Amino acid sequence: MKTILTLTSIFLTFSLTLSVSSPVIADEQGFVPLLTPQSGISWIENSKPLNGWVKRGGDATFIVENDSIIGKRGAGINTFLCTEKKYSNFILKFDIKYDIECNSGVQFRSDVQSKDGKEFLSGYQCEILPENDSANVYDEHRRNRYLIPQTQELQTKINQVFKKGDWNEIVIQCVGPSIKTWLNGEKITDVVDLESNEGIFGLQVHSGEQGQIRWRNIRIKEIPPTPWILLYADKKFGDVETKPVGKWEIQDDGSLRGTTEEGQPKDGMLLSKESYKNFAVKVSFKMITGNSGLYFRAEEVDKPYWLKGFQCEIAVGGDTAGLWEVQGRGWVAKNVELAKEKYKTADWNEVGTVAVGDQLTTFLNGWIITNINDPQCAKEGKTGLQLHGGGNQGCLFRDYYIMPLDENAVELIRK
Repeated sequence: MKTILTLTSIFLTFSLTLSVSSPVIADEQGFVPLLTPQSGISWIENSKPLNGWVKRGGDATFIVENDSIIGKRGAGINTFLCTEKKYSNFILKFDIKYDIECNSGVQFRSDVQSKDGKEFLSGYQCEILPENDSANVYDEHRRNRYLIPQTQELQTKINQVFKKGDWNEIVIQCVGPSIKTWLNGEKITDVVDLESNEGIFGLQVHSGEQGQIRWRNIRIKEIPPTPWILLYADKKFGDVETKPVGKWEIQDDGSLRGTTEEGQPKDGMLLSKESYKNFAVKVSFKMITGNSGLYFRAEEVDKPYWLKGFQCEIAVGGDTAGLWEVQGRGWVAKNVELAKEKYKTADWNEVGTVAVGDQLTTFLNGWIITNINDPQCAKEGKTGLQLHGGGNQGCLFRDYYIMPLDENAVELIRK
């Protein structure tokens, strides 16, 4: 079978039904307050911690009134009321209501950065707007785009669900690479992404002339973390082995160079010793000559190519991050035009794969290249980096990590 996916068909996989509400909304077991309002307290000065929170960025003000935190626009850049603690996997719930409509949001899995003496947040933001985009996820000060497109269908749905002049409940769930949001019980975002796995929260008041927003009932349920596990990075090997073809050399910059000689018919491999069922895996590479691949859910065979199973293709241009099944169906999915656009010639690129059951998603430099449901796929196997046989092959690798997902994490991701 050969399936070539277009950009449109990839994003259609994130279509959401209007009628589905989630048990995540109703279940309060295990939740604790993240911010408890205390009457008379205000956050006026930058960088002055209070109860585990600190204000960063511009000159908006945050004050307490009854059970609400009120954010009011001020001078300068975007302002954030931030946690000092970082969080990885969680379900966060809160209510929001506008006094004066404006652009706002809640940052999550974010980091504090600075430029020209001003602090700002970089990372995911659950957008809050009175129309069109509330509960959609924007990548603030990083890729500067929504994780899923602002389609007319999605914006119409949000407008139907959002309660103007009233309280709205928003839920954010992060489990490993999975990010989901709900607005008043309706799922808005359901996507996987590899950019960050932990970070702080921040209540945002966007820069502008006017605006005032309220938050209340901010509560969180932390979920066991799913950390990245080292396979190779910065001169350090994880639980991997090399197959006896080709040469692996650590470079002065900490990267790993793999080469095979001209005329060598066999592939070389940097192969995990463990097998994995559900996971995210990623590696950065710089192509010198030939092509390579990031194997996953692969099994060892007595063949010149050593492994049978899926490759997230590592190549130059349009085939990169396509799905190729070795000793199987060949090309199962790729997106030539998008991969060409996002590939960095003669530079470092990052590819990755998320595999949860039959759902397989590949990435190139932060962009989803393929996203398919494939009942025929193998459900478990090893991951490895390929040195392609049959000709002169050379590639640099760094930052090779895997994030295993246990049954509890997979159950939440599938909700």
